[in-house]
Parts: sequence; C-alpha cells; structure tokens
Amino acid sequence: MDTGASADPPRRAEDWSERREALLREREETADERERAAGARDVAADERARRADARDAEAAAREADAEAREHSADIRAEAAETRDAAADARAAEADERDRVADVREAAADTRDTDADAREADANERERRLDARESRSDQHARSLREAVPSERQRSYEHIARAQALIDASEARLQRSAAALRRADALDTREQRAVDQEVVTSAHRAAVEGRRLGPRKAPSRPDQE
Repeated sequence: MDTGASADPPRRAEDWSERREALLREREETADERERAAGARDVAADERARRADARDAEAAAREADAEAREHSADIRAEAAETRDAAADARAAEADERDRVADVREAAADTRDTDADAREADANERERRLDARESRSDQHARSLREAVPSERQRSYEHIARAQALIDASEARLQRSAAALRRADALDTREQRAVDQEVVTSAHRAAVEGRRLGPRKAPSRPDQE
C-alpha cells in the first residue's frame, strides 16, 4: 500500500495552516504598525493644534497690545490737542496784551512829542522874554527910570535856567522811557517768534505721531 499518497493531504493542510498564521501575523503586524502610525499622527496633530493655539494666543495678545497702544496714543493726542488749545488761548491773550501795550506806547510817544513841542515853545518864549527885558531895562535907563537890580535879574535868569534844566531832565526821562518801551516791544516780538517756533514744532510732532511711521519707498535694487 502507498503511504505517501495518504500522508499528502494532512501535510498540505498543515502548510496551509502555517501560511494562514503567517498571513494573520503579517496582517496583525501591519495593523499594529498602522495603529502606531495613527498614534504618531494623532500626537503630531495634537502638537500642531497646541502650536496653533499658542499662535492664536500670541496673536490675540499682540492685538490687545496694539489696541492698548492705539488707545494710549489717542489719549496722548487728545492731551496734546488740549495743550495746543490752551497754548493758543495763552498766545491770543499775550497778543491782546501786546496790542494794548502798543496802543499805550503810541499814546506815550504822542504825549512825549507834544511835551517836546511845548518845551520848544517855552524855550522860545523865554528867549523872547529875555530880549524884551533887556530892551526894557535899556529904555528905562535912558529915561532915568527905576529898573530891577542886577541881582534881581540874576535871580530871574537863574529861575528860568532852572526851569530849562527841569524841562531837559523831563525830556531825558521821556527819552529813556521811550527806549525802555522800544526794548520791551523787541522783547515781546522775539517772545512771540519763539513761541510760534515752539508751537509749530509741537504741532508737527503731534501730527507725526497721529499719522504714524510711513513706509520708506523701496529702492530699485530691492524690488
């Protein structure tokens, strides 16, 4: 009897069983590998999500900081505008004071001119009076009439000379006052010019902060 033919089917069945087990192990290993890969992808996805959340949080913080800076800039701009308005009001008050001072100085100059004219008239009258007294004395002497003594005439001349000296001192004081008024006018004008320069620079700075930094034009070699 041939035993090889009868033993062949069990061997084939055993080979098939081994191949199935091998296939099953490969499929299980493949499944395990896919699960490990899926887990790795999940971990990577979680890491990417965490990084995205961190970027979102950073972006939100930067936006909040930008809003805070804009609000602070608005407050500073409003404060600067308030200071500008106050400075303009003070400048207007100073201009009004200067205008009043100019009017008063013009009136003082007119009074000084009138006083100088009156003094000149008084000097001319004194000169004519001296000439008349001299002629009157000569005529009275020719008629042998009594005339004021030389001492009395000297006192009269001294009194008129003192009046002339007083008038000259008053004229000098008026000239000194006019010079002081001219110096004060120069000082006010220079102060007004300086204030205008400071105000213009401050307004330019406020306008620059309001507009923000401007992007510089790109050079041809950077395009």
